[in-house]
Amino acid sequence: MLRKFSILLALFLLVTPVYAQDDANMSLTWRVDGLDRTYVLHVPDDLTDPVPLVIALHGRTGDGASMARLTHFSDLSDEAGFMVAYPDGLDGEWNFVRTIRGYDMEQDDTAFLVALVDHIAETNPIDRSRVYLVGFSNGGFMTQRVACEHPLPFAAFASVAAAGFGGMPEVCPETGAVPVPILLMNGTADSNIPWDGTAVTRGDQTIYITYPVAQTVGYWAEFNGCQPEVDTKEITPLGESPETEVRVLTFTCPADTAVVLYGITGGGHNWAGQEQDDPLQYGYVNRDIDASVEIWQFFSQYQRPMPAATDTPSSTG
Repeated sequence: MLRKFSILLALFLLVTPVYAQDDANMSLTWRVDGLDRTYVLHVPDDLTDPVPLVIALHGRTGDGASMARLTHFSDLSDEAGFMVAYPDGLDGEWNFVRTIRGYDMEQDDTAFLVALVDHIAETNPIDRSRVYLVGFSNGGFMTQRVACEHPLPFAAFASVAAAGFGGMPEVCPETGAVPVPILLMNGTADSNIPWDGTAVTRGDQTIYITYPVAQTVGYWAEFNGCQPEVDTKEITPLGESPETEVRVLTFTCPADTAVVLYGITGGGHNWAGQEQDDPLQYGYVNRDIDASVEIWQFFSQYQRPMPAATDTPSSTG
């Protein structure tokens, strides 16, 4: 298990939005803390009451538009009645390693994503108790960074094809003051983010760059105060992806949180349920499930109680 330390953050941004709208999709440029940040917002037609918001983070070298194509969350949002934002990382990636020794990326993407929720809510009917964060690969690492560092604006999280990361003890507390319902989805044959982790040996010490999936899930179970008992469910194969199978592990957790792992035996570095020829996918793709549908079903179970108007949200510590 990782050794974890508490941190306290203050997140203040100066923002200047610039809008451009095309039907249900808005491409926006937003001046944040001296940087131009961009994202695509998908808004279903005929919204009146406040609706949930899903923020979806792309993998390295991707962008918001490629995340939309990979996940088809926009189609699902039209059916289920929620908004989706697809922000762009700077230079095609997210800075989940900010302040960790050995890395020199400086932009505060945690602060950006927290502020993005406020920004979208200024001009859209958002249910602030039902805001969710999901990421693929590099975006999954960023999702886990936000989940441990500043979870308050988000009711639940999902990380696909990512894991715990080296330096996590420097930025993540051992246990959370705020419950963090989280779903993880990993393939056992993912060559980019190996199931057993990526490690280097320095003398007699093993240092993990990415942590084993079992250790990652164990961290989140401990973070959320879950018990070690796990319920296991096998997903019935549909016959369309015989190279893979899905097992769902659900920890016994307090009523206000959850830790769930979708382990895809034989699965690669990809988004379950999508076409093999997608340029972001590597290895066998499981089609017994649709990752987007499973994630939305998980998200829809959770709401984040909103603090009183006079309260100032703080990070875990």
